[in-house]
Amino acid sequence: MNLFRFLRGPMPLMGVGLALVVLSGAGFIGLIARSEVDGSGVAALSSLYFLVNTIALGVFSGVEQEMSRSVSQERALGRPAAPVAHFVARQGARLLVPATVVLLAISPVLVAGPLQGRWELVALLFVSLVSAWAAASVRGALAGSQRFGFYSATLAAEGLSRLVPCVVLWLAGTGSAWVFGLVFVLGQFFAALLGVVLLWLSGQRDWRAPSPAVAPRIEGAGTMRFGVSSALALVVVANLTNQAIVNLPPVMLAWRPEASTLLVTVIAGAVTLTRLPMFAFVPLQTMLLPRLTSGAAQGDLLGVRRQTLKTVAACVVLGVLGIVVLGTAGQWLLGLYLGPGVDLAAVNLSAAALAGLGVGTLFLMTSNVTQPALLALGRHRMVLVSYLTGAAAMVLAFLLPVEPITSAVLTTSAGPVALVLVMAVVLVRVTGRAQPPAAGAPTLVEPRERTTR
Repeated sequence: MNLFRFLRGPMPLMGVGLALVVLSGAGFIGLIARSEVDGSGVAALSSLYFLVNTIALGVFSGVEQEMSRSVSQERALGRPAAPVAHFVARQGARLLVPATVVLLAISPVLVAGPLQGRWELVALLFVSLVSAWAAASVRGALAGSQRFGFYSATLAAEGLSRLVPCVVLWLAGTGSAWVFGLVFVLGQFFAALLGVVLLWLSGQRDWRAPSPAVAPRIEGAGTMRFGVSSALALVVVANLTNQAIVNLPPVMLAWRPEASTLLVTVIAGAVTLTRLPMFAFVPLQTMLLPRLTSGAAQGDLLGVRRQTLKTVAACVVLGVLGIVVLGTAGQWLLGLYLGPGVDLAAVNLSAAALAGLGVGTLFLMTSNVTQPALLALGRHRMVLVSYLTGAAAMVLAFLLPVEPITSAVLTTSAGPVALVLVMAVVLVRVTGRAQPPAAGAPTLVEPRERTTR
């Protein structure tokens, strides 16, 4: 009975959904490398994968986090969550305009470089913006209300709606890069659609209620400018910078004149492979923010610090294990992942280089579980400062006059190391003098964790 309860709990459900998303992302790279798409098309689709994760997820993952924080805070204070959920979703929609303008401005640079002259892939980047906004709004509401069963269902929908069509296209011998890309960017749209249906069918009237005429006040949201709160703007810029640190190194490599399309494809596959341990903590990260927000709202800063340090320790253990695996079996795994059609011997990516790529993953995992603590503590600006520091370190490492593979290793590692150092200093300073809540102090009732309703 206890095992049955555990299997119905949030962590296994989130794990299954996330596994499908990871499988679809890794499968996308693996399938296009084995498909009838030509070499430049494979390199362009690999860049599209990282650009979608950088631009679309970079902008709208901040919407998901701010939605989760706002909804969980309202529930912790005993207030209805629907008004703030609608309010944050509308703010997210307004971000589509500047995101579209920026993407239009940089599209010639993208087409001339990583997209290999394929303008049709730029259109897919615009589709990814809308899909990411819809998915982020729905998932943030689900995470903040701790409906993790529904959240995991949206993850499963995203993964399956990408993976199954890509397998069909591969079996059918499709050689169109645009068709493969379209399937990939529509995954989050289907996830959002399922999430809306689940919320509607859940029978919760507060999620169907219209928003009030006057915009609700959200604690910690800051001032409103151009229809977007300062807290959301800070988180969006921070997450966009974070996604740039995570995803841009393989894309930046395409701008090096000495880097061939084969090398770009291999590095993209290697980075994707080394990033896999990060996904192990995504379910925990999603559930951390509402819990840490509740703890911070009750003044339990010591509890916030303890929970964060425990999670960081787990990240270090998993990260070190991943580095060892990459250093010993990484070349075999990469060959298995990319398939016999990619000549790894021509690239000569050593085991030491693969292990070096894993260093960045260790620090990225650490930052991803430290960021929720800083957001829960209201340190939105310092989150942004951390990621800007990491981005500066990444760019400086890229500009070093070294050969391409060494450049890739340094670029993927410098940014994560720098940003984690800043986050660690901020967390210690904020919680270093914290005291346990005084006896008899009013305590908020933490919302009951929900899996499906």
